[in-house]
Parts: sequence; structure tokens; C-alpha cells
Amino acid sequence: MKRNRFVIALGLLAMTGAVLQGCGGKDNANGASSPSASPSASASGSEPAESSQTPQEENVTLKVWGDLGNQAVLEEPFKKINAAFAAKYPNIKMEYDFAQNDQSLNVALQANELPDLFWVQGDKTAKMGEMVKNGFLMDLTSYNLDMSRYSESEKTYCTVDGKIYCSLPSFFDTNVVYYNKDLYEKNGLQAPTTWDEFVQGLETLKAAGITPITLAGKSEWDRAWPIFAFAPAFSNTALKAAQAGQGKLTDPTVAETLQAFRDFVDKGYFGKDYLAQDYAAAQFAFTNGKAAAIIDGTWSNATYVDSGMNLGRFSIPNKEGKKVVQSSYSNFMTYAVSAKTAHPDQAVKYIEFLNSLEAQQILEDAVGLVPTLKDITPKDEGVKELAVFDEAGVNIYSVLTALSSQESNTADVFMKDVIPKLMTSAITGAEGAEILDKAATYPAQ
Repeated sequence: MKRNRFVIALGLLAMTGAVLQGCGGKDNANGASSPSASPSASASGSEPAESSQTPQEENVTLKVWGDLGNQAVLEEPFKKINAAFAAKYPNIKMEYDFAQNDQSLNVALQANELPDLFWVQGDKTAKMGEMVKNGFLMDLTSYNLDMSRYSESEKTYCTVDGKIYCSLPSFFDTNVVYYNKDLYEKNGLQAPTTWDEFVQGLETLKAAGITPITLAGKSEWDRAWPIFAFAPAFSNTALKAAQAGQGKLTDPTVAETLQAFRDFVDKGYFGKDYLAQDYAAAQFAFTNGKAAAIIDGTWSNATYVDSGMNLGRFSIPNKEGKKVVQSSYSNFMTYAVSAKTAHPDQAVKYIEFLNSLEAQQILEDAVGLVPTLKDITPKDEGVKELAVFDEAGVNIYSVLTALSSQESNTADVFMKDVIPKLMTSAITGAEGAEILDKAATYPAQ
């Protein structure tokens, strides 16, 4: 079976509705749970040089907001990215703070006090389009950004009504099973090739007194990652049809997706304390050997590599052995410029730098993401392992966002109602599918 090593044209979905926190992290989304830390940490570049300069090279300061939810992963690479930018443009001082999550962004929008630059999620959600509609973002089209390295789908990610509004994505996000190779080998297991092998392996681990998969039951996004991974494996075709208005969320394969999650709960595959466990506790249970695996995003790869464990990774196979993974672009380097910035030309220089191979390679070398551009060199063999799959499928959250309306946010119903009820065995998969169907607004045919 031919395996895709790197993602090519992804064909991302057009989405409407709520803001996605996950995929590329969560409250972020693609990877850490809504932290309460103060946004005081900085990844600022050097001070501007003292010299006689033309108006275009005047000393200016740009205020930039980084991804607070993923600060632990991004702080070191963005220090290097910003230092490299400062070396190239010594007249531009960066005040880069990990200050942005959904709450801080919404407050800034309400007060109309955005920083000069901040990260966005492109067409993964409706948020960027809404900000464009309300005049918050600067149109970058007239700057003729060099987009020769990028595919049409990567350009589409940044486009609203035919105009460009952010730096382009260069990495791919999905969910995989990270597993402890030592525990697997000790119990006679290896990465499964079919769904049945996967489940049989979980039974073996449970019988050995090992938690098969650790789950952050207290974290709205992290507890959802198993379903994000199951959905394309079980119901990729049905979800595509529902989004196109050619099917319903009551399709048996959608119910099967949700029931698989409920079955994992009922069979004890998530252990005993998952309901009281936050993301940090779930990660610790995995890295200290109490749990054999965790289902998490590719954006968290560096965290598990840094733990020093004997780490393996696999995408979940379906019953036929095909690995169909949920797909979206990483928003780690996709930044927009505020329409109110006093320094538009200098802000665009930062956008251009984020679009460069130099900046992208710095992030790859630090974090180990799956590149979508051929000239980015993967960090190591582990990154190649993340990209072993057969097909890039749908993102269930994106489908449900597309099926939302002003009256009913189907994606929110999924995250805040259906998943908690499945996790506590309060509903079956079929009942969960019925709830989603009632919440959905299907396209007219």
C-alpha cells in the first residue's frame, strides 16, 4: 500500500461558525489546553540599530501576539525567528508576547485595539472572514507577496473574497497515536495495520495492568482528539456527503465513529481517572510510562520527543487497513496584520519573513512538524513517521462548523454536549448522531 510521505494539495474545507481552538492547536487550537498563565513571556528580537535612515527604514516597533496556548512549543523557535528577522531589519523592533487566546482576541476586537500582527486560522474557521468583513484586517494583496512556492490550497487558506489576508501555511496538522515502544514491545505489540489489531492491542495492554490510552477528560479539546482521529477512519465518505448536502449525520458510519469512543470508555481503555485528568496530567501519564499511548496532534510531537522516551507514532487504520487522517493546515506561522497598524510596510516585512524558507526551517528544526513544502527539510525520521498515511480526509469539527447556522452551532453541540455524554456513557453513538443531525443546517440541493 502506497503511503503519502508529505501532504500535497489538501483542498481545505470552506467553513463557517465558531472559532476552532484545536488543530494546530487548541485555544491555541493544533495543542495545549486553555492555560491561565500571564502573557508576560517574550520572544522579542534585537533593538533597532542607531543609524541615519530613509523614511522607509525609520525605527519602528511592532507589537505582535503569539499563541499563548502553544507557548511551551513555540517560544524557543520564535525567539530564533524574531532574532533572524531583527538581523535582517535592524530598524524594526519586535514586541512579541504570547498573549493571544480566544478570550484576549475577542476583547481586543471589541475594543478595536488589536496588535500590529497576530496569528489567525485562515479558512479553517469563519473567524478570519468575519474579521475581514468587519474591517479589522489589512488586505495584503497589493504587496504582491511571493507565493511561488505554495499550492492553490495554501493560497486559499489565506484568501477572503479573492484577497490575501495572512502569511501562508507551510505545515500540516493531524492527530496520531503516540505510543511507548518499550511498553508495546514488552507486551508483544507493534503499530497496528487494521482497526481490529488496534483494539486487540488495547485489550492486551489493559490485561497487563497498563492504561492503554491516556485521556484528558477535563479538557474540552484534548478529550476530543480520539473522535477527530476515528472520524476519517470510519466515516470520511459520509461526512463529505453531509457537508455537501448529499447525506445526513445520521449515517450509520457517523454513529459508528461516536460509538467507538463510547466503547473505549466502557471497556476501560482510557483508564479509571480520565474524567478528572487535565491535559498536563494526561501527558505526564504517557511520558512516565503509566499509559502506553496518547492520541494527540502532530503539533505536540516535540513535547514527546523531548521526554526522552522510546517514542513511536501511527495513524489509526480502518477495518480494511487504510489510514485516512483528519487534515488541516497548521496555524503556527499564519499571521495577519491589523487594519489599524501605524506601520503597514514594516508589518508586511514580517509576513514576508514568515513566508520564507529561513523562518519555516527554524520552526521545523525546533518542533518537527509535517511540511507541505518540498524545500523544508524534515527534522528527523520521526517527522516522516507522522506523515505515513494513505489519504488526507475530513476534519469532523470543520464539517460540523460548515453545517452550523446563527441559530445552531453544530460544532459546539458536538464539543460541549455530545462528547461529554459519550464520555460518561449517557448516550449511544446513534443517539449522538441524532443530536448532531437535529443541530445541523444542511446545504440546499
